[in-house]
Amino acid sequence: MAVRTGLAVSSLGGHPRAPRAAQRVVLGSMIASGRVARSTGSMFGRVRDLSCSMEPSTECGGGGRLPPPRVLKVSFSGDGDEDQNTRGTGSKRSGDYIPLGYGCFLAMVLLVSKCLVCWCTEDPETAFMSIDLGFLTFLGWLCFFAFASPSMSVLHPFLIELGSAVILEEMVFSMVLVNRIRPEVGHKVTKDFLVHHIASMTMGWLALYFCHRAPGTGPVGVGVVATEITTFLPVAFRESVRSKKVSKKDVSAVLGVLFPLAFCWRSYWSSKMWIRLLGVGRNYVATAPSLANTVLWRTGEVSVLTVVCSNFAWTYRILKGSLKVVMRKRGEKLDQQHFQKEIE
Repeated sequence: MAVRTGLAVSSLGGHPRAPRAAQRVVLGSMIASGRVARSTGSMFGRVRDLSCSMEPSTECGGGGRLPPPRVLKVSFSGDGDEDQNTRGTGSKRSGDYIPLGYGCFLAMVLLVSKCLVCWCTEDPETAFMSIDLGFLTFLGWLCFFAFASPSMSVLHPFLIELGSAVILEEMVFSMVLVNRIRPEVGHKVTKDFLVHHIASMTMGWLALYFCHRAPGTGPVGVGVVATEITTFLPVAFRESVRSKKVSKKDVSAVLGVLFPLAFCWRSYWSSKMWIRLLGVGRNYVATAPSLANTVLWRTGEVSVLTVVCSNFAWTYRILKGSLKVVMRKRGEKLDQQHFQKEIE
């Protein structure tokens, strides 16, 4: 829209040589009143720019062209989410991370819930394993999405803290609380359970410690936790043995296919994360950290390697058991005692 200076001159009493400062005041009031405005944006009122242009009047003998006005830009599209030093890069401020303690709180809620359910149910082992199954499956997929999507990197510390706290919660519940709540259950903890959980807990808390100290630790941490998406398979296998449905062809076929494939992927993925962690470690050690931090970092690498070895050991046992089922003679019944030993 163009506005001739004759409007501004007449509003100043008809004097054709009014000072330019006064003309600008009049122009500002016209913009404020909405008489000269051009807006673009969405139906929700998002303002992108306000601008106007002036041309000299030939009718009133205007004295020259006014300087081009400034373009006023106002944005309400969330610019405040970025730091002043990182504006336009997509980087988030450190204050945008979820505060520490939230993951531990959720793990405590999970522990209390499991205690209450096991106190009230007739089958406490199936109950608490099912609760862990649902929680860890959801957590595993969430960590997998956080690993694959850079926009979810803000969740890395929270997810690592939550996974580490849940591992600690499982150890406390399985080793102490379940047998105190229901002594008749006599729940036993296996050696591979202890090795895996102690290594996982060490790995998790160290990953949380180095998350803001060694760039690249966060994706590796959530990547390792993502292996928990296979949690439902051991629980399904255990229940099929207890119910003796593992002898049925359809059940044994499904488990015989999914179980080995899932744990082969689990072994591959965890080893891939360990190799990636070694690369992150080389970059971190090159910054000459303190001796204490170097020792802690190496401890974390060893703990991740222990988790990887546990996954390979479980995969070997699963493949061996599946092969035994496939190679059995026609008409030969499955060794129920063998399967019962595997779940104990």
